[in-house]
Amino acid sequence: MAEMDELDKKKIRLKISNDTRKFEIELFWKRSLFFWGFIASAFIAFVASYKSNPILSFVIANFGLACSIAWTLANRGSKFWQENWEQCVTNNEDEVIGPLFKEVQPRLDKDGFWLSARRFSVSKLTIALSDYVAILWLFINSYLIIKILNIEFAILMDNTVLLLTLFTLIWIVLTLHFSKGKSVDSKEK
Repeated sequence: MAEMDELDKKKIRLKISNDTRKFEIELFWKRSLFFWGFIASAFIAFVASYKSNPILSFVIANFGLACSIAWTLANRGSKFWQENWEQCVTNNEDEVIGPLFKEVQPRLDKDGFWLSARRFSVSKLTIALSDYVAILWLFINSYLIIKILNIEFAILMDNTVLLLTLFTLIWIVLTLHFSKGKSVDSKEK
Protein backbone atom coordinates (compact mmCIF):
# COMPACT_ATOMS: atom_id res chain seq x y z
CA MET A 1 0.00 0.00 0.00
CA ALA A 2 1.48 3.30 -1.10
CA GLU A 3 1.89 6.05 1.43
CA MET A 4 -0.27 9.13 0.89
CA ASP A 5 1.42 12.38 0.03
CA GLU A 6 0.69 15.56 2.01
CA LEU A 7 -1.82 16.92 -0.53
CA ASP A 8 -3.89 13.73 -0.34
CA LYS A 9 -3.84 13.95 3.46
CA LYS A 10 -4.99 17.57 3.28
CA LYS A 11 -7.81 16.61 0.91
CA ILE A 12 -9.00 13.99 3.37
CA ARG A 13 -8.67 16.40 6.32
CA LEU A 14 -10.58 19.06 4.37
CA LYS A 15 -13.41 16.68 3.53
CA ILE A 16 -13.69 15.36 7.10
CA SER A 17 -13.49 18.88 8.55
CA ASN A 18 -16.13 20.26 6.19
CA ASP A 19 -18.47 17.29 6.70
CA THR A 20 -18.11 17.55 10.48
CA ARG A 21 -18.69 21.32 10.33
CA LYS A 22 -21.95 20.74 8.41
CA PHE A 23 -22.91 18.05 10.93
CA GLU A 24 -22.28 20.47 13.85
CA ILE A 25 -24.49 23.10 12.19
CA GLU A 26 -27.25 20.52 11.74
CA LEU A 27 -26.92 19.47 15.39
CA PHE A 28 -27.08 23.13 16.48
CA TRP A 29 -30.57 23.46 15.02
CA LYS A 30 -31.73 20.06 16.21
CA ARG A 31 -30.66 20.91 19.76
CA SER A 32 -32.44 24.25 19.58
CA LEU A 33 -35.66 22.54 18.49
CA PHE A 34 -35.28 20.04 21.31
CA PHE A 35 -34.95 22.77 23.94
CA TRP A 36 -37.66 24.92 22.38
CA GLY A 37 -40.10 22.05 22.79
CA PHE A 38 -39.52 22.04 26.54
CA ILE A 39 -39.41 25.83 26.85
CA ALA A 40 -42.61 26.38 24.84
CA SER A 41 -44.36 23.69 26.90
CA ALA A 42 -43.19 25.39 30.08
CA PHE A 43 -44.52 28.77 28.89
CA ILE A 44 -47.91 27.25 28.06
CA ALA A 45 -48.08 25.38 31.38
CA PHE A 46 -47.00 28.50 33.27
CA VAL A 47 -49.73 30.65 31.74
CA ALA A 48 -52.33 27.92 32.29
CA SER A 49 -51.46 27.50 35.98
CA TYR A 50 -50.56 31.08 36.96
CA LYS A 51 -53.87 32.18 38.48
CA SER A 52 -55.11 28.84 39.79
CA ASN A 53 -51.91 27.47 41.36
CA PRO A 54 -49.07 29.95 42.11
CA ILE A 55 -46.78 27.28 43.60
CA LEU A 56 -47.14 25.05 40.53
CA SER A 57 -46.51 28.04 38.25
CA PHE A 58 -43.34 28.77 40.28
CA VAL A 59 -42.15 25.16 39.82
CA ILE A 60 -42.89 25.40 36.09
CA ALA A 61 -41.05 28.74 35.87
CA ASN A 62 -38.01 27.14 37.50
CA PHE A 63 -38.18 24.29 34.98
CA GLY A 64 -38.38 26.88 32.18
CA LEU A 65 -35.33 28.67 33.60
CA ALA A 66 -33.37 25.41 33.86
CA CYS A 67 -34.24 24.46 30.26
CA SER A 68 -33.29 27.94 29.05
CA ILE A 69 -29.93 27.88 30.83
CA ALA A 70 -29.22 24.44 29.35
CA TRP A 71 -30.26 25.75 25.91
CA THR A 72 -27.97 28.77 26.04
CA LEU A 73 -25.04 26.61 27.21
CA ALA A 74 -25.74 24.00 24.51
CA ASN A 75 -25.78 26.81 21.92
CA ARG A 76 -22.39 28.03 23.10
CA GLY A 77 -20.98 24.49 23.02
CA SER A 78 -22.32 23.98 19.50
CA LYS A 79 -20.86 27.31 18.39
CA PHE A 80 -17.48 26.33 19.85
CA TRP A 81 -17.33 23.07 17.88
CA GLN A 82 -18.67 24.69 14.72
CA GLU A 83 -15.87 27.30 14.89
CA ASN A 84 -13.34 24.57 15.65
CA TRP A 85 -14.24 22.67 12.48
CA GLU A 86 -14.41 25.91 10.45
CA GLN A 87 -10.82 26.59 11.52
CA CYS A 88 -9.83 23.08 10.42
CA VAL A 89 -11.42 23.77 7.01
CA THR A 90 -9.59 27.11 6.80
CA ASN A 91 -6.27 25.47 7.68
CA ASN A 92 -6.57 22.88 4.89
CA GLU A 93 -8.44 24.60 2.07
CA ASP A 94 -5.71 26.76 0.50
CA GLU A 95 -3.63 23.97 -1.03
CA VAL A 96 -6.62 21.82 -1.96
CA ILE A 97 -9.25 24.23 -3.35
CA GLY A 98 -7.87 27.70 -2.67
CA PRO A 99 -9.36 30.23 -0.26
CA LEU A 100 -13.02 29.39 -0.98
CA PHE A 101 -14.38 29.81 2.56
CA LYS A 102 -12.03 32.66 3.50
CA GLU A 103 -13.13 35.08 0.79
CA VAL A 104 -16.34 37.05 0.99
CA GLN A 105 -17.67 37.90 -2.44
CA PRO A 106 -18.72 41.51 -3.09
CA ARG A 107 -22.44 42.11 -2.96
CA LEU A 108 -24.16 42.77 -6.26
CA ASP A 109 -26.89 45.05 -4.89
CA LYS A 110 -25.75 47.55 -2.28
CA ASP A 111 -28.82 49.76 -2.56
CA GLY A 112 -31.27 50.29 0.20
CA PHE A 113 -30.90 50.16 3.92
CA TRP A 114 -34.03 48.53 5.26
CA LEU A 115 -34.03 45.19 3.45
CA SER A 116 -30.40 44.90 2.36
CA ALA A 117 -28.28 41.93 3.38
CA ARG A 118 -26.26 42.10 6.56
CA ARG A 119 -23.64 39.73 7.85
CA PHE A 120 -25.17 38.71 11.14
CA SER A 121 -24.20 35.41 12.65
CA VAL A 122 -27.32 33.24 12.84
CA SER A 123 -25.81 31.17 15.64
CA LYS A 124 -24.92 34.32 17.63
CA LEU A 125 -28.48 35.58 17.18
CA THR A 126 -29.75 32.24 18.49
CA ILE A 127 -27.39 32.47 21.48
CA ALA A 128 -28.67 35.99 22.15
CA LEU A 129 -32.28 34.78 21.96
CA SER A 130 -31.55 31.90 24.34
CA ASP A 131 -29.97 34.38 26.78
CA TYR A 132 -33.05 36.59 26.51
CA VAL A 133 -35.39 33.67 27.23
CA ALA A 134 -33.26 32.60 30.23
CA ILE A 135 -33.29 36.12 31.65
CA LEU A 136 -37.03 36.39 31.02
CA TRP A 137 -37.55 33.20 33.07
CA LEU A 138 -35.31 34.70 35.76
CA PHE A 139 -37.53 37.82 35.84
CA ILE A 140 -40.63 35.63 36.05
CA ASN A 141 -39.12 33.61 38.91
CA SER A 142 -38.09 36.77 40.77
CA TYR A 143 -41.56 38.22 40.33
CA LEU A 144 -43.17 35.02 41.63
CA ILE A 145 -40.87 34.86 44.67
CA ILE A 146 -41.78 38.45 45.58
CA LYS A 147 -45.46 37.70 45.06
CA ILE A 148 -45.54 34.33 46.89
CA LEU A 149 -43.57 35.62 49.88
CA ASN A 150 -45.56 38.88 50.00
CA ILE A 151 -42.37 40.91 49.97
CA GLU A 152 -43.00 44.62 49.63
CA PHE A 153 -41.28 45.86 46.53
CA ALA A 154 -43.99 48.25 45.47
CA ILE A 155 -41.66 50.33 43.31
CA LEU A 156 -40.37 47.23 41.53
CA MET A 157 -43.83 45.71 41.12
CA ASP A 158 -45.31 48.97 39.85
CA ASN A 159 -42.55 49.33 37.28
CA THR A 160 -42.41 45.76 35.99
CA VAL A 161 -43.51 46.76 32.49
CA LEU A 162 -41.00 49.60 32.40
CA LEU A 163 -38.17 47.34 33.63
CA LEU A 164 -39.02 44.60 31.14
CA THR A 165 -39.20 47.14 28.30
CA LEU A 166 -35.85 48.64 29.34
CA PHE A 167 -34.29 45.17 29.52
CA THR A 168 -35.64 44.31 26.06
CA LEU A 169 -34.30 47.53 24.53
CA ILE A 170 -30.86 46.98 26.07
CA TRP A 171 -30.92 43.38 24.83
CA ILE A 172 -31.78 44.56 21.30
CA VAL A 173 -28.88 47.04 21.24
CA LEU A 174 -26.42 44.46 22.58
CA THR A 175 -27.67 41.82 20.14
CA LEU A 176 -27.33 44.16 17.16
CA HIS A 177 -23.80 45.03 18.24
CA PHE A 178 -22.42 41.63 19.24
CA SER A 179 -24.11 39.33 16.70
CA LYS A 180 -22.40 40.87 13.70
CA GLY A 181 -19.89 38.91 11.70
CA LYS A 182 -17.22 40.54 9.59
CA SER A 183 -18.41 43.15 7.13
CA VAL A 184 -19.74 41.66 3.88
CA ASP A 185 -17.36 43.89 1.96
CA SER A 186 -14.41 42.87 4.17
CA LYS A 187 -11.26 41.77 2.39
CA GLU A 188 -9.85 40.22 5.60
CA LYS A 189 -8.36 36.76 5.28
